[in-house]
This record gives sequence, C-alpha cells and structure tokens, in this order.
Amino acid sequence: MAAKTQLLKVESAGIRFGGLKAVSDVNLELKQGELVGLIGPNGAGKTTFFNLLTGVYVPTEGSISLEGEKLNGLAPYRITKKGISRTFQNIRLFSELSVLDNVKVAYHSQSKHSIFSSILRLPSHFSGEKEMEEKAIEFLKIFKLDDVLHEKAKNLPYGQQRRLKLLEHWLRIQSYCS
Repeated sequence: MAAKTQLLKVESAGIRFGGLKAVSDVNLELKQGELVGLIGPNGAGKTTFFNLLTGVYVPTEGSISLEGEKLNGLAPYRITKKGISRTFQNIRLFSELSVLDNVKVAYHSQSKHSIFSSILRLPSHFSGEKEMEEKAIEFLKIFKLDDVLHEKAKNLPYGQQRRLKLLEHWLRIQSYCS
C-alpha cells in the first residue's frame, strides 16, 4: 500500500494576544484521505486554531504549511484558493427547498448561461439548467445524499444537514477559486 501524501502540517503553532497565550505549541499532520476531529471545552482555543489555519490570524510562533507551502501571513482569500476554508456551527439551509434545489442554488454561480438566456427562455437556459441538475446529482452521490435529493432540507437528520451544508460550502469555494 502506497504511503499517503501529507497535506497539512502544523509545527509548534501558536498565537499570543498581548500577554495572553491563546494557542500554544500545536502540532498536527493531516494526510490525504484522513478525517480528524478537534475536541475540547469552551475556551480551549479551537476557534482560534481554525482562525490560524484559515489566515484570519497569523501565528506568532511556529508554522502552518499546505502541501509543503508555508501559509503563515497569507491573506485568507489566498488560503481559501489553496483549498482551506471553514464553515460555522450554525447550519443555514433553504429549509423549505429540496436537497437538490439547495445544491443547485449553491452551484448556480458556476452556471454558464446568462441572465438574458434565462429571461428570454432560450435553449441555452434549458441546457444549462439540465447540466446543473446532472452535476448537482453527481455531487449529492459523492456526499452520499442522492437517496434524499427530493426531501426538504428541514426534514433531514442533523448529520445529513451538515453534509449538505458542507457540499454547498465546497461548491461556493469552487466558484470563488475559479
């Protein structure tokens, strides 16, 4: 079995706000295909650590690198373009829309047809909508949500709502980075 590629490496990272050491000496290696969690009580520094990873804060000590490239000091939008972003705990979906429609809304910014073709109901509008739906279903399969694509988002269990939100977030990042 081939060794997995290291994607993210955090070495002795930390940040101080004046005399307060908010995060200290964090070490982490994340390899391709790994899924990890960060658990701790309120005030432990989890959010601050994610802000370090995404460039909201710059580490005052240590380093953070993605695929060997140092991220320290890069603007958050540059880090997002490299593939690191975050979501928040609150899940905001279009609760009355279907799972499929939620994905199509997120994917719409990548649509190739123009507003004019939509207003005039030109063939490019319909072909674009068909392509968008096919792509949305492909993404739902990847996120294991294709079996609930016609369910209203509000009727999904929390875990599936979370996956749907992550899919939407990922689609928005893709359009932002292209």
